[in-house]
Amino acid sequence: MNNMKKLIRSYKRKRARNPYAKINWEKAAVLFDKPFVVEGESNFPQVKQILQVLAAAGAVGLVFAFPGAALALGMIAFGKKSYPRWQSSQIIGQLERQKYVETKENKDGTTTVKITKKGMVKALTYRLDTLMITKPKRWDKKWRVVIFDIPIKYNRVRDIFRSRLVQMGMYQLQESVYIYPYSCFSEIEFLRELYGVPFTARYLLVEHIENDDFLKYHFELG
Repeated sequence: MNNMKKLIRSYKRKRARNPYAKINWEKAAVLFDKPFVVEGESNFPQVKQILQVLAAAGAVGLVFAFPGAALALGMIAFGKKSYPRWQSSQIIGQLERQKYVETKENKDGTTTVKITKKGMVKALTYRLDTLMITKPKRWDKKWRVVIFDIPIKYNRVRDIFRSRLVQMGMYQLQESVYIYPYSCFSEIEFLRELYGVPFTARYLLVEHIENDDFLKYHFELG
């Protein structure tokens, strides 16, 4: 009985450490509809590239079948560059050992490659790390304010949500109040739906903030 209790406690701790426990995976899949950026030049396909190619084809659990899939993936162009088949075969093998993908040899000689939930989490991490707000040429003189009150029992999700706001360039006005001069509703809506906090995070459009010179200076608004 004691061993069973230990196992249950261990399982709960693992879930608490997982910042993606509450993720809406249908929302997450939208990220992979957009072209991803390949950083730098490489003669070898990168793990992040292969995972995002797999994730872009569909949601978690979708099976990809190609003639010799592990090899055919190597001929996909990443940016303006393609890679030899044997290189991608090595990467697929590495991803399978890390439990990011599953492969299955079929009777017709093809190989089925399936991205796992763990692989989708990894791909999502790569994708979110490049999430930014597009700046217009001119400021419309209005402020975008995000306020949130995520319960303490979801403190891990709260910390991740906060870190994404900072990553996008928002300024922390108070502990759970962030501000930005340009429109970012779609990005905020995506994040709050993604992390399952749509009713605890609010987006405000504010025309005037008292003594906002320090904000204009911070965002270089002149």
